[in-house]
Amino acid sequence: MENEMKCPQCGAMIDAKSIHCRFCGAKVAGQVPPQQQYQQQYQQQAPPPGAGYNPTPNAVPPGYERKSKLVAGILQLVFGYLGVGRFYLGYHNIAVAQLLVSIFTCGIGTIWPIIDGIMIITGSVPADGNGVPLKE
Repeated sequence: MENEMKCPQCGAMIDAKSIHCRFCGAKVAGQVPPQQQYQQQYQQQAPPPGAGYNPTPNAVPPGYERKSKLVAGILQLVFGYLGVGRFYLGYHNIAVAQLLVSIFTCGIGTIWPIIDGIMIITGSVPADGNGVPLKE
């Protein structure tokens, strides 16, 4: 299905490598299938691999709401042993690690989330998991 595209003349699904439509005979060489067209469009917009999201100050991607530093810190202080503050910020791997450390150390590992909550509130964690700056 990925190697198919619509004929611009009759709309029939044909092989993307075809030169002419097998149904109406229209020339289709040089046409780009929709999947490839989307991929080309995405590649033009996406940053180069490894560049990550490099926001300008207070830049927020469309349709995305900035996370609150205070809410994340309080969640981490109160429910940090469950990794809730880090889940809220989008750092899922750290959140799971905090949860497992709390479980396997019979509660002694809850010191880490408390320190982490203080670091979030004081601004040591400047952005969420997507690289978007936290709001005050």
